[in-house]
Amino acid sequence: MYSKFMKFLSSLRFTLLLISLLGVMFLAGLWIPQRSLLTQAMYNQWKHNSPSLVAFFEALGFTSIYASPLMLILWCLFFINLALVMWQRIPLIKKRIALPEGQPGNPESAPGYPFHATYHLPAGMDGTTILSLLRKRGFAVIGDSNGFCGVKNRFSPIAFGLFHISFFLILLGGMISVYTRFTGLIDLAEGESFQGETVRYNASPQMPKIGPPPRVSFTVKSILPTLTSGVPTGLKVRMVDGRGVEHEADVNRPYKTDNSSFIVSTVGPAPLFVVQDRSGKEIDGAYMKLNVMGGKEDVFSLAGYQFRATFYPDYYLKNGAPASHSPEFKNPVFMITVERQGKAVTTGTVTKGGSLGFDDYQLMLKELPYWVRFSVFKERGLFIIYAGFALASLAVVWRFLFYRREVVGIVREEEGESLLVVAGRSEFYKSLTEDEFTAMFNKLLDTDGRTDT
Repeated sequence: MYSKFMKFLSSLRFTLLLISLLGVMFLAGLWIPQRSLLTQAMYNQWKHNSPSLVAFFEALGFTSIYASPLMLILWCLFFINLALVMWQRIPLIKKRIALPEGQPGNPESAPGYPFHATYHLPAGMDGTTILSLLRKRGFAVIGDSNGFCGVKNRFSPIAFGLFHISFFLILLGGMISVYTRFTGLIDLAEGESFQGETVRYNASPQMPKIGPPPRVSFTVKSILPTLTSGVPTGLKVRMVDGRGVEHEADVNRPYKTDNSSFIVSTVGPAPLFVVQDRSGKEIDGAYMKLNVMGGKEDVFSLAGYQFRATFYPDYYLKNGAPASHSPEFKNPVFMITVERQGKAVTTGTVTKGGSLGFDDYQLMLKELPYWVRFSVFKERGLFIIYAGFALASLAVVWRFLFYRREVVGIVREEEGESLLVVAGRSEFYKSLTEDEFTAMFNKLLDTDGRTDT
């Protein structure tokens, strides 16, 4: 009973059944609205309009069909089936590795050997010497001068098995990556801490179907940017994790933790603006992460007023109009337009430590740290994918460069001369077989009777 069950699990029929069922599930995922793709309001509206249908889909897990129990069971069965198929290949590989049993065939009549040749052995050379020379050239030899068989690179069929294993690993790693993938964006300023809270990511991050989002804890200590056209070309971000260990990230070197990568993508100013009244009392204030690089305008609100901000990293006046010499933060100045109820109150520039008066208040720029945007990625299957591709590369090199060669031969006496009769074949490049074996035996036997060892 057990053997029949295992035979069914490894059968081609079961493989086709699983592929068909997985295809049906993927098509169902295109037809059934998926919770991860809908807003909460849209999902609640669908649930209100079709309560029984939604309840049925929820019971089966089909509103998150790709992470549903049925889908995961099908994937598990698929990989079990694939593993069993690979296991069944092992006896075949062992059979191809094994040396031929019994007496080797006659090279003159052996079928499937494109190379045939007869050589006169030099004086002092016999069958034992020939077998020894073949072994020195990497052939595993059985038999004797009355009939021998030599195989070079006899273990090359193992590469065939490595191909199957690499395919298994690439599929497995790809599936794990898809199911555990997290992507998101988060803006953090100097001195700001992040504990992995999903609500702090910009917009809605792509959550993993299985597993948690990145579990991290760090504080941004400093940001040192060098910019070109508003894009960080040199940017060092120093961070301290929850254990007090310092880390450094830049544009080409992400901060990695918990199978996650925090990649520096954008930098900008995060000024501390404070609104004071005429007596100097602070009415309102906050650090503002402004997206103003590259001439963009951003808006923030304080004390019931709106402030439209344009940023000039290296400020100067060009024909009476504000401009920037370069995108580097050499002389940072904000151009601020103050509005209330949609009407402009005043416009002016503010530098670090400076202020802009409006109505009975003034806007002060007390500090000018930076903020940095991290593109966050997490997936757990990449190492398995890389291992699969590395194994496939090894298999390709092994299979096509160290391919199997086979030679059969016999040493016999005719009219007082020793003759070496051989036939040869190779697993690949059959058109080159004759040239390869001709060159090999010409080096083994030269016209002076000397041997090439």
